[in-house]
Formats: sequence, C-alpha cells, structure tokens
Amino acid sequence: MGSPGGYTVGLYLIAFSMQALGDRAWQIGSVAAGLGFVIFVHELGHFLVAKWCGVKCEKFYVGFDVPIKIFGLQLPSKLCHFQWGETEYGVGIIPLGGYVKMLGQDDDPRAAQAEMERIRVKKSKDEDPESGENAPQGSSHEIASQTNATNQSEEEFELDPRSFPAKSVPQRMAIISAGVIMNLIFAVLFATYAFRAGVPYTPCEVGGVVPGSPAWLHGVEPETRIVQVGEREERKAFLRFTWDLSNGVNMVDDGEALRVVTQDRNGEERTYDIVPSTIDIPGQKRRLLGIAPAQTCTLAADKPAYPGSAAAKASPDLKSGDTITAVNGTSVNNAYELHKLLAIEFDQPITLSVERSEKDAGGQANNTKLEVVVEPNHIRGLGIVMKTGPIVGIQPGSPAEAAGFQVGDVLEMIAGEPLGDPMSLPTQIRPYLDQEIEVQVRRNDELVAINVTPQTPTEFDWTFSENSPMASVALGLAFQVNREVQSVVPGSPAEEAGIKPGDVAVAFKALYDDPQSRAERGANGEKPLQLDDANVAWPAVFNACQYLPENVSLNLSIQRGGQLQDFNLKPAPTEELNPDRGFRLTMKSETYVAKSWGEAVSLGAGRTWEDANRVAIFLKKLVTGRIALTNVGGPLVIAAVAGSEASEGLPRLLIFLTFLSANLAVVNFMPIPALDGGHFIFLLWEGISGKPVNERVQIALTLAGVGCLLCLMIFVVGLDINRLFF
Repeated sequence: MGSPGGYTVGLYLIAFSMQALGDRAWQIGSVAAGLGFVIFVHELGHFLVAKWCGVKCEKFYVGFDVPIKIFGLQLPSKLCHFQWGETEYGVGIIPLGGYVKMLGQDDDPRAAQAEMERIRVKKSKDEDPESGENAPQGSSHEIASQTNATNQSEEEFELDPRSFPAKSVPQRMAIISAGVIMNLIFAVLFATYAFRAGVPYTPCEVGGVVPGSPAWLHGVEPETRIVQVGEREERKAFLRFTWDLSNGVNMVDDGEALRVVTQDRNGEERTYDIVPSTIDIPGQKRRLLGIAPAQTCTLAADKPAYPGSAAAKASPDLKSGDTITAVNGTSVNNAYELHKLLAIEFDQPITLSVERSEKDAGGQANNTKLEVVVEPNHIRGLGIVMKTGPIVGIQPGSPAEAAGFQVGDVLEMIAGEPLGDPMSLPTQIRPYLDQEIEVQVRRNDELVAINVTPQTPTEFDWTFSENSPMASVALGLAFQVNREVQSVVPGSPAEEAGIKPGDVAVAFKALYDDPQSRAERGANGEKPLQLDDANVAWPAVFNACQYLPENVSLNLSIQRGGQLQDFNLKPAPTEELNPDRGFRLTMKSETYVAKSWGEAVSLGAGRTWEDANRVAIFLKKLVTGRIALTNVGGPLVIAAVAGSEASEGLPRLLIFLTFLSANLAVVNFMPIPALDGGHFIFLLWEGISGKPVNERVQIALTLAGVGCLLCLMIFVVGLDINRLFF
C-alpha cells in the first residue's frame, strides 16, 4: 500500500546456496503465480481492513504501474487492469512488489500536499449553530463573532470521512498491520498444506566429513543424523540439510560455536559445540563445518562422472541415472558402503554391477543390468613439493591422539623415510595400515619419535574445501602445508615451466587455453584467488588440479626475490592413486508427511515462526555488519531459488513460499519510512503524543527511506545479475 501504509517491497534476504531456474513452462508459471500470490496476499490484507474501516481504495495493484520511457519510446505501465466499483485492479509492469492506493495517501512526498488538498471537503451546513455540542457558547455578539471567524477560516473544511488520514489512530494501525498479519497467516497455511501432502527434502544426515575440517576435528561421525542445529532450537528428525544446517552455520558470528546434536541408528545422541571455519574472499564470505550431505548410489542427472577421472573413462560408459548395486561382487546399498569399498580397493581395477533404466522410442522403460570396469584413479599434480607445516588439529579417538601427537608438531620421518611431499602422506602411510610404525616429528626444535598404528581409512583423504589443511585419515591428524616450494619433481610441469625451490605461491586461477564463449573470456578476466592459510590454502590448488578440463590450465602466481611471476601449468597424472574415482552421486532425498491435520498445522506454525525469527536475526546481523551485504538476494535470485524448489514439486514450492511470506512480513515491518513498519512508528508517536509527526520531518524521513530502499534494490539486482549471468 502507499504512504502512510508503505509499498510492499519485493526485497528478500537469503543466505543459502542458489540453483538454476527450471526450464519447464509449468515451473515458470508456478513460480510466477506463487511469488505474485505472496504479494497479493499482503496487499489483500491492507485492502480488506481498509474497506472494513470505510476507507476508499482507488487502486489495488500487484507490481508497480510506473511509466517507463526508453529512448523516447513510452512503454506500457501495466500488463492488465480493470475497474470494478470505485477501485482499479491491475498488474503493474515492474514485478518488484505491489500497493493499495487509498484516498488521502501517496508515497511520493512531492504529491503529498496535492493529495491532502484533494481530501479537504466543506463542512456540512445542516447542523443547527444554536444547538448541539459544537454550537458556539457565549453572548450573541460573541457567537456572531465566532461564527464569522469560522466562516472565514480553514475550519470550514474537514477531511473526507472516507480518506485514510480521517480515520482514528487504532484504525490506521490496523490497516498498516493487516498486510504483515495476512502474510503470516498464509505462511502457516502454505506450510500446513505442504506438510500434510508430504515435503521432499535433503535429510540432515552426515554423508561425510571433510578431513581436517572443524566437524572432523570434533569427531562428528558419518551415518549419523543431525537432529538439532543451534542451542535454542528443538530436536527434530526431519531437519533439512540445504536449509536448516546451511542457514544455521551461516548465521553464527566469527568465532562463535554452533551447537550440533547428532543421533545414530541406535538413537544414541552426541552434542558438539563447533566453531565453523570462515572463508573470507572477495565477493563472498562463508562459514563451513565440513559436513557433506548423504548420497545415494545413483549417478547424477547432469553428469555421471567428473571429466578426466577414472569414472569418466569407464568401460562401458556410465550414464546419468545408473545405480551402482555392487563393487567386485560385494553389494552396496548406500554411498557409505560404496566409499568404504573404494577406499579399500584404491589400487585395483574394480567391476561395478550397474542397473540402468532407459526409455525406448515408444516411451517404455527398459531395465538392464551390466558390468562396468573402472580403472584406478591417478592423482594429477604439478610436480611442486611444498614445505610441511605444523599439525593444527588431532581427531578425538584417533591413533594420533592415542600415540601422543601434539598440535604444533611438524612431521619429518614416516617409517624411517623422509616425508617429502606433504600431499603424499596418505600414500606413504598405506603400506603400514594396521601395523605399528615410528613417526618422527619436530617438537620445539627437537626430534621426537612416536610409535603409532595407522587405521584402515573408510573415507577419502584428498577431500578439501578452500581453507582445508592436509589431513591423514589413517592417523587422524591435520597439518598445514606451507606455500614455499621445497623442491620440484624432475620432468614435471613445474620444472618445465621454470618454478624453483624457494619460490612462494601467492595466488592461482583456472585459465581457458582458447576461450570461445563470453563466459570463458569473462572467467579468464577474473582476479586470481589469493593463497593464505586462513581462507585459501595450498590443498585447494591440489584439489583444483584434479578437476580441471583438458582445455584449461592452472595459472600460478609465484613470488621470487620480491617480484611476481605468472606460470601456466598443465596438471599431469602421477603414480599416486586417489580412492575417489570421480563418480558424481545424487543427494539422498526423503519425504515427511504429517500424520494428521493437527500435526500439519502445528508444523506449519512452527516453520513460520522459525523462518520469521531467522530473518529477524539475519537482519540484525546485517545491520550490525556481522553478515556481509553480498549475502542479500534480490528478485532474480528469488525466482531462481523458487524455480529450483518448484522442480521438486508443489509441497517444496509451498515451503519456500512459507519462508518468503514470513520474510516479506518481517522486512516490511522494519521501522523504515515508506515501509509498513515505518508508518506504524509514525502512528505510534501520534497515538502517544496526541498529534501527528511534523509534516516536514515525515516527508524528509520518507524521502530518505525511499532513497535507501531504491539504492539497496539497485545493489541487490546488480548482485543477482552478476550471480546469474557472469
């Protein structure tokens, strides 16, 4: 609604990863209808209460009908409109919100005075001046004087009784609040129907833990289910990985611990207070626990394997949608069992039993079973051996903890041999699994010998995030890898390029050899990622080498003698083997169906409260600078996320609309002039003081509020365009 009610602002605050908008027509239609309906509901609340209070509503619009002229061409301001009674209903050309135009109000301060003049009407002459409570009191001469003064003054006029300003403060407060209340009511209704129909979601199950990550160093175990995220939250068995956990991690402050409660298959619970690691690089700031979602044994729909990996070279070819049912004759029912077998059989060709479902020309599904051979997966490297840094973490209950390793120790010798390349530690450990060996470490400038028995790993060692240290799953310890070059492997890409011992790696980026598309040229023009131990560590370079396509080189910036030099390197296969053969698996999905409508209503109300509370906390941290403004999503991001949710079915879209409705309610009730919350504050002041806020002050604050909102909208739309198209 317009001033003083405030326009509905189509600006939403989102802190989660974005996916692409679905390309099906029904998805686009359902997204447009859903987003439009959320705005319609908000405006309907204002409209119905205004009508109930006797206010004349001149316009009811979803979208803004603002005239737009481009290069002298006048564009239509509205997609459609019609007149019904005293109100014009329509859909504006700008889909960023909506409004109800009431008599006596206009959010444009320049038109406020004209609007006030329009609602001034002459007082009725039907009243007897000699009677009634409004009759002048005193002598006849006094009465005549008063009457004459009244006829000559502005008191001959009054506000149109059907105008918004003519209504009492409580009535105007009710009109202002109605949009927010309506959004909250429909948020509950959306979620209620979704839970009763059944909501598909990615379960908050620990599919894997990144070695060396905060979760790994706290001993979080795979195959457990997270039932609580945050100290104040309730225990729930159906938390969503890509929403509840992701948002919980990103909402904590730097250095603040996040409470995570897990439950194993036997119902035993464990509580962890984990401080997420923070990645702060240009354009994004993220917090990570190092927990990966649970996966199935079905290959991903877009690509079944990473390019260049052993899985991509399987014979016969693997296809999207294939389901792995056995490895070398041993059946597997989930990704945990698959990964354990791959970790054991890392150095041998494996035979996969695969089930494939394909449709023939007539649309009939044909199910076939086949055997697929996948060779060992060779690690690709640059031939750069970095210096080993100190141990930064020891996993609880690990062989390293039992043997007496300490944070700060530097690994020197493994079973009598120099460590050499720190990235090769898992390979050096493998011959000694489940047998005692001596490891020498440097502790306070002294060599200390430690006897330890490495355990057989059930996870992959070479799994990294940007700021990961190097880790040994077999030992249960993580250590830094310095950026200074210790040595260069003879005949390697690094030696051929001219990299030398003593060089220091400072940045890297992927570089297309022959960029063809706009996207490839844009990628080549991006700034490289700066290397440091806190945000982007050397293992991130190692990790990038494993996934670079053949037409992409790795550009490495080296500091040598105070000068920077750039080297373009092509990663080459090494003799070392990675247990991860490059399969791309689908995430596990479950569906929760409320057992009754009563439970559905309870879940719907709880979800609405959680979403509204989460938005409020996000706003608070955004205002105080504890969350970067770059985490805000605008209308294009909303459409993209809504499209992704719509592709999962109507219940998932309704759950997203629940969040959107709660979001809209909270954002529009912020105490900002031109929003509902700002005008509510004006009315609150009027109710307490007995007089309206000074007109000049109100206009100045409203102009400032509108200006800030327009700047913010332009900023977030720019962010959206950059995210989606660049």
